[in-house]
Amino acid sequence: MRVTMQNLYTNNLNSLQNTTYDVARLNQMLSKGVSILSPSDDPIGVVRVMDNQRDLALVQQYVKNIDSLSTSMSRAETYLSSMVETQQRMKEISIATNSSNLSKEDRASYASEMEELLKGLVDNINATDESGNYLFSGNAIEKAAVVKDTAGRYVYQGDASERTVQTSNSSWTTANVTAEKVLFSNAGQDILNQAMDYINVLKDPSLSPSDAAFSAAASGIQTALNETLDSIGAAITDFGGKQNNLALVKSSHEEMVLFSKQVIGETQELDYAAATAEFNVKLTALKITQQTFVQISQLSLFNHM
Repeated sequence: MRVTMQNLYTNNLNSLQNTTYDVARLNQMLSKGVSILSPSDDPIGVVRVMDNQRDLALVQQYVKNIDSLSTSMSRAETYLSSMVETQQRMKEISIATNSSNLSKEDRASYASEMEELLKGLVDNINATDESGNYLFSGNAIEKAAVVKDTAGRYVYQGDASERTVQTSNSSWTTANVTAEKVLFSNAGQDILNQAMDYINVLKDPSLSPSDAAFSAAASGIQTALNETLDSIGAAITDFGGKQNNLALVKSSHEEMVLFSKQVIGETQELDYAAATAEFNVKLTALKITQQTFVQISQLSLFNHM
């Protein structure tokens, strides 16, 4: 009889503990909305979820890279487009002033406008992003792209490096263009120094279009303008093509994000109706087990064992 009561007590206690565990576990599932709380619940499902979470994190990082890259390119395109507008006006001035019909005063007035245009062009070349990094200095982002040397000539002080950003498992995209590439690629014909030379010529009252020095300066700036406009145009076109490609890649990544989330959800998603029903059954069973345990514990024979 003593063994029977002991067994009854032990079995009831085990049942109480197991049911309490089940209720707590179901309650945790309902609060978290998942069917897998530990690897032992579904080892295969856990591996599937982990694989897709890893893929999801990687793809989401690619999307962030693309967004950042696209923003950087758009910013650079804006400054490059401004450079084009500035140089187109410079070109108009260089053509208008290379005429004997203008007076010295007219040429001096155009020189003043050209000076302002040159300042604006330098400002665009030395543009920075929201963090203060120079856009057109290559990897030397802490240095202004162009400065004047001791002789008063404009020089490029960045480097020729191109920054690349990973946008997929197998794709890297060049993120920048350097001022050296679009402005200083033709030695001796860069637009900044040619514009400065032409401004000095326009300001010199002793020079006119019939003079060799004037003609050389006019020819130099027009050559530099044509070459630079072509270079900048090519850079803008390149950025535009990259932007289109990035949009397609991002769209593909976003579809993969949705797919990964769907797989994760389907794998560990909780069937609330079934879980709630099971929870209620277990809770009822727990109450009954608790009542039974109390009654067994209070049996007089059990108390005098």
